[in-house]
Amino acid sequence: MSNRTEVTRVNIFGREYTIRGAGSPAYIAEIAHYVDMKMRQMTDNATMASTTKVAIFAALNIADELYQKRENYEELEESQSSELTHLADRIEQVLSEVSHSPLPSGSNDSDSSAMIEATAIQQNSTSDIPR
Repeated sequence: MSNRTEVTRVNIFGREYTIRGAGSPAYIAEIAHYVDMKMRQMTDNATMASTTKVAIFAALNIADELYQKRENYEELEESQSSELTHLADRIEQVLSEVSHSPLPSGSNDSDSSAMIEATAIQQNSTSDIPR
């Protein structure tokens, strides 16, 4: 989005409005179309006498959608955070086990790296981490 104020003309529920905003005209038109669609859905489901009531029920419907999406997002975020913590703990455990493993005598640095990598791969393949 730019900082420049754009002027966009939209039609919502049979009335034309001029909207000023920093969003692109296409974005503002898309949002206006969504509001118009929600208001029309309210009149499809029940006969309402006033545009104000239609707008209020459409706003409540949109707010409900927002709250549900927000709740789903928070649950997903919490789940991912928990999974990341579990994976970080598992990585720490593997690294700790690998760092405490004695290296065979006469090994060089490249052999050590290969052994660490092989150990990590072996332990990861047998772990109980869901995929």
